[in-house]
Amino acid sequence: MGIWGPDIFDNDAAAAAKAIFEDAIAEGLSVADASARVMSELGEIAKNEDVLAVIQLALAAMQLEHKALDPNLRDEVLHIIRSGKSLKPWADLGEINLAQRKQALSVLGAALSA
Repeated sequence: MGIWGPDIFDNDAAAAAKAIFEDAIAEGLSVADASARVMSELGEIAKNEDVLAVIQLALAAMQLEHKALDPNLRDEVLHIIRSGKSLKPWADLGEINLAQRKQALSVLGAALSA
């Protein structure tokens, strides 16, 4: 997974999820159906736990933006944020990148909890 920054969509998997989701919404699909399309199209790469977590983070951010957040996804993403289980790729890039990613996740976590 390519990473170019700390923000939620600053990696290949999240950017792909966002593109698929936005295309599905533009086609008139509901948020739930757009989310299902993302998981269907990215299912193969989502077999990797780190990638799955990144995709779930992206989906939660997009669902929140569309005011249609699935409560089960919200709970899973809050668990991902609290556990730190999605941080390994950023930890491998060094302390500064890791700290910036933690901050981005903190902002998302606060929005999901509001």
